[in-house]
Amino acid sequence: MLSTPRNPQGAVADIATDALHHGLAELDAASDFAAAQVGLKAVAVAIGMPLLAWAPDVSRPEFDEHMDAFLRQEGWPDEVMALWWNRNAMLKSPLYIRCRTSGMPFVTGPSDNVPPRTAELRQIVSAINAMGVRSLITMPIHLPRGRVAMVTWGGSATKALARSVLAQTRTTLIAAAHLFMSSYLHENAGFRSSEEELARLTPREWQCLRLTAQGFREEQVATTIGLGSTTVRFHLDNVVQKLGAANRTHAVALAAQLGLLGSIG
Repeated sequence: MLSTPRNPQGAVADIATDALHHGLAELDAASDFAAAQVGLKAVAVAIGMPLLAWAPDVSRPEFDEHMDAFLRQEGWPDEVMALWWNRNAMLKSPLYIRCRTSGMPFVTGPSDNVPPRTAELRQIVSAINAMGVRSLITMPIHLPRGRVAMVTWGGSATKALARSVLAQTRTTLIAAAHLFMSSYLHENAGFRSSEEELARLTPREWQCLRLTAQGFREEQVATTIGLGSTTVRFHLDNVVQKLGAANRTHAVALAAQLGLLGSIG
């Protein structure tokens, strides 16, 4: 159970500024992921939102051993953990959904936008309430290859007080979340792309691939850019080969992850 916030009635949060800056410095200087976790915890305590949660990729409803170990160390109960690793709960989480469409930190309550007919999410809300959590500050972190991570700070403060915390610490929390995830990615050495990989495609190959991603068939691509179907097929086959894809659909997915296609309507 979390303790009562230091300023439960006031409109302005009481931030331990020196401790906050020290925690950020710890994150910046962290030599490994374990040290980064210590730094993130220091930030959480300094802002009066001591309960932490994070996810390396909100798009993947799969078990992650690093996330699971961290959350259990933070004191998240077995009931919540068992429910959270249920695919249905993760895919339907309003917090995760908002992270996919937001780029800045935001404040929510545990039950905000939770659909009434999702039993797993309702059970999670009940467990979070029992922990004394009344508000959450969440920072989405948009990473390479189409991944969206997130860091959440939770506490017993009201949402109004949490908004005051965020207003005073926004830039620091943004930096803290990015430094934390950078440490995680560095230690786990995943999903790295070289500059060569991002520059492999020719302008024609890119044009053919982007139109394909927009739903154009081979003949439509040819008509749109004034090439023959055989030439379009040649370019798309080259794209598949250069990206190491199994087929065109796979090539579109890989290119989207690499940021090569831009916004697709």
